[in-house]
Amino acid sequence: MKYLPLALGLGLSVAAVLVVPGSGATASMQSGQTETVVDRPHPVANKYLDQKPHWYLCGEPEMRTFCAKITVPRDWADQYSGNDLQIAVSKVAPAKGKPSRVVFGNPGGPGGAGLGMAPYLASQAPLAKDHLAVGFDPRGTGGSSNVSCDGTPGYTMDARDRDPANRDVIAEASAMAQTYCDRQSRGLLPYITTAQTVQDMDLIRQLLGYDKIDYLGYSGGTWLGAYYQTYFPEHVGRFVLDSNTDFTKTWLDTFVSQPQAFERRFREDFASWAAKYDDQLHLGSSPGAVIRLYERLRRTLKERPATEEFLDGAVNVTYDENVLDQMVSGDMYSKLDFHSLAADLLFLTDLSAAQAKGGPRAAQHRVDALSPARQQQLVKRAGREAVGLRMLGEDDAEDATFTAITCNDTVWPQGREYGEQLAARLGPHFPLVGWTMTQNPCFYWDRPNLTMPTPTGKGLPTTLMVQSVHDPATSYSLAASAHSRYAGSRLLTVTGEGDHGVYGGVNRCADRIVNTFLTTGVAPAEDVSCAGEGIPAPETEEPGFDDGSGAPLRKIAGFTKAISGYLP
Repeated sequence: MKYLPLALGLGLSVAAVLVVPGSGATASMQSGQTETVVDRPHPVANKYLDQKPHWYLCGEPEMRTFCAKITVPRDWADQYSGNDLQIAVSKVAPAKGKPSRVVFGNPGGPGGAGLGMAPYLASQAPLAKDHLAVGFDPRGTGGSSNVSCDGTPGYTMDARDRDPANRDVIAEASAMAQTYCDRQSRGLLPYITTAQTVQDMDLIRQLLGYDKIDYLGYSGGTWLGAYYQTYFPEHVGRFVLDSNTDFTKTWLDTFVSQPQAFERRFREDFASWAAKYDDQLHLGSSPGAVIRLYERLRRTLKERPATEEFLDGAVNVTYDENVLDQMVSGDMYSKLDFHSLAADLLFLTDLSAAQAKGGPRAAQHRVDALSPARQQQLVKRAGREAVGLRMLGEDDAEDATFTAITCNDTVWPQGREYGEQLAARLGPHFPLVGWTMTQNPCFYWDRPNLTMPTPTGKGLPTTLMVQSVHDPATSYSLAASAHSRYAGSRLLTVTGEGDHGVYGGVNRCADRIVNTFLTTGVAPAEDVSCAGEGIPAPETEEPGFDDGSGAPLRKIAGFTKAISGYLP
């Protein structure tokens, strides 16, 4: 899941649980605004049920993935308006035999393109035997009908700068977002909600001919999964919710937990690991020394940003305090990125020192001395951060969908005061992302007249929730809170672990439990835990760039990229 200010992903976890008064149900709506309760799905018009999707091979033949586009109404409450949308869907059938069950997947975000979920789920050997694996790009993003917020001012200012003029600029940028989003999205923005998306999902189910679906949702996909269960309980099979939002409360409750969680992941996991291997990484011999190096580097880059040419001038990269923050927070999601982050922090420290001593030319010499492979790696990582952390910009459908869903679904307090109070409260204790609480368009968002039913889990089959204790984007406290309110749920805790997205290669114990549940329906009789497998030691050579072979969510993104290139 993203963290809201930088459009990345969701999370939390740190020593004490932080209680923020005024969050959740106490948040007030804009004056005079009324809400319409959407507490049941709408009957589906025959024109949607009668469609015959055309399935075609997408991706390389060995992936055995087929894609189609289905037609859905823009507004499920008004199916005869004529403003239909297209939803991109993918599927992979077992290599032999006819599947007896279907498993849907969602990678989170919310708003993450999900076509890659089908080949990803099919790559899990236990699921491949008897399940039709299904992925889809939710409305607003990917190969489905898109929304956009192109042109919206980004958050290029330093969130830690509490000067009134800087705070004014942040507030103005946040308040302007919806105007750009509305204009670029051609009236679609109010219909990018979870309530609409779960009805798209159920139409896919009906067109595939299954009475019940199994489901694996990561991060923001836990929110989507819980709401599908709430809207369509009679069609719920075996649901796994991995790296959980608190889907029993509001989006605000989930995002407020992130500063504490990112800070703990950075200080207790990364900094401790880097200090343990100081003889190789050279960032400091204690966690405190590693944190101080980061803070010194941040101050230096704020005073003197470094703009360098890479790959013989083909690419320019500017390093400043915001890029540094984004690099650090982005690499907290997976322990497989820790070595790359350590190498980049050391490189930036040397680059900054060279610039301070010898000026821009000396800094450029540092870049030129790198091997072409290392330059390519830095460019790839810079490009990944630019995509993952961009607030809004070119080809921004995923980020725009993220903003629309989180701002549309549940109530947010309106105006700059609440966000500034949050930043003032969280920033001093959790500076990595705490100060960015003001960088949030939802505090200025005119929501559609919508109230969704609160997920309770009542009357549902067992739901298996999976959570690592140091998850930076969706904190363990969120999972524990949702679990306590969600009837019939089981919580699988992975201790000594902080990766965001667990199932599919992070922990063998957790994989066995999830696979047993998805393939047999047998859930743990009670809450259960698995011990984490630890953070790997640094490689003896230069760290490689994780291109999708490691973290589950990156694997899914790799599959999605491979498939999306075949969409018409």
